[in-house]
Amino acid sequence: MRRHSRRMLAVSAVASLIAAAGLGTGGVVGSAASTTAEHSVSHSKVYKVYFIFTGYAYPYFAPMAQAVALAAKHYPDLNIKIINANNSGPTESSDVATAVAAGAQGIILNTVEESVTAAAQRAAAAGVPIVTIDRDISAPKARIAFIGDDDFVLGETMTKGVLATLAARKVPKPWNIVLFEGTLGSSTAIGRLDGALTVLKPYVKNGSVKIVLNTSANFATNTAQSDMSAELAKTTNIQAVICGNDAMSLGVETALKDHGLPPGKVLVTGADAQPQSLTAIRSGWQLNTVTHSPYLEAFWAVEAMDNYLQYKIKPPAKFHSGNILVPMTLVTKANISKVGGWGTPVVVPPLPYGKSQPYHS
Repeated sequence: MRRHSRRMLAVSAVASLIAAAGLGTGGVVGSAASTTAEHSVSHSKVYKVYFIFTGYAYPYFAPMAQAVALAAKHYPDLNIKIINANNSGPTESSDVATAVAAGAQGIILNTVEESVTAAAQRAAAAGVPIVTIDRDISAPKARIAFIGDDDFVLGETMTKGVLATLAARKVPKPWNIVLFEGTLGSSTAIGRLDGALTVLKPYVKNGSVKIVLNTSANFATNTAQSDMSAELAKTTNIQAVICGNDAMSLGVETALKDHGLPPGKVLVTGADAQPQSLTAIRSGWQLNTVTHSPYLEAFWAVEAMDNYLQYKIKPPAKFHSGNILVPMTLVTKANISKVGGWGTPVVVPPLPYGKSQPYHS
């Protein structure tokens, strides 16, 4: 059901925070020598955990790595090694195998693409518990929990917001709409596109909507900018652009500016609450975005792993297939003052099961 933006200048600020937390490629955080923890440890055993993630090629994942580093300080029984897979499925599969060979007692996995599922299954078969985060694997039985959002619902939410605004503004039909999907084969890209298409289907059927372009821009700003520019060279008769993330939205907005279109002429939507997109919403270049905080996802993933390793606590049956969904918010001009960059909460709420407590982010 699940399936996820090019490095931008904003990453440098987050990267500085990560560096300050003692984190980098292959960095180790959260050992017993970490700063004083707020979490009481029932015994002195320290567990060797790997966090293997897409990496820093896209700005969305930097807050995720930051949260892992900071959450580990509250859980000194976890010695977490952070591994950057450099946005490569084969590299990540190899990283998982290396972690198992090195004696990993747990793996927090942010999958680049669903092809990594096989490596995750082998790790699980070797007795290594896995928590997936943000992007899932296609074999839920191979992991103890998934921490993320419902990408199908996210796709529905962003699309409904666009269509409602077009209707409220009485924009003449048919509405010509462009769809930019994320990385092909990722659960996030598939889920969001499916959600958007489900909402659009009846409109397409009755002739109210025409999808003039549906393509992958790989969650990347420059790809979306290039593809949008090419489409605008053919026609500017476009009423809305639905992007699988904010990084692609930002590329679209640059293309619109380059073609002399004013803010709000074409409605643009995205997801992630990327700081630059929040600015674009305020200035009218972007209609809305949807939060699903990578920081919160990562913090909860650390807690989920600690719950299992220390107490053998898994998500209870009410969480179908072990899916722990983070809250999502549709962000518009009306509520933007209440939303932080990347949707990061001031206080991280407790993991909704097991042993946990709120923490200041």
